[in-house]
Amino acid sequence: MPPELQLLVIVLALVGFWAIVMRPARVQQRRVAQLQEEVVVGDEVIISAGIFGTIDAVEGDTVRLEIAPGTVITVARQVVVRRAPEPEPDRDQQAPPEQKTEEDEE
Repeated sequence: MPPELQLLVIVLALVGFWAIVMRPARVQQRRVAQLQEEVVVGDEVIISAGIFGTIDAVEGDTVRLEIAPGTVITVARQVVVRRAPEPEPDRDQQAPPEQKTEEDEE
């Protein structure tokens, strides 16, 4: 294989790696940074430790997060990684009716 072709293959592999791995990671980092700038009081968020809470106050680079009624923690704004999903509307809380089996009929 000629050296020019080998170089071309290496360059194409690097471009492919960038397109598959690096670009999506940068897009995700931009989304998280934008979310961290846009958080406001009342937003329900998830922090990097997996803790869910409601933003109680935003003070510069820190956020006060209410994680339970009356329990407020102060965290760095950078640990907010996403908004909490909206709760689904309550469906009927009744369990499905039990199905009768042949053993029950005997």
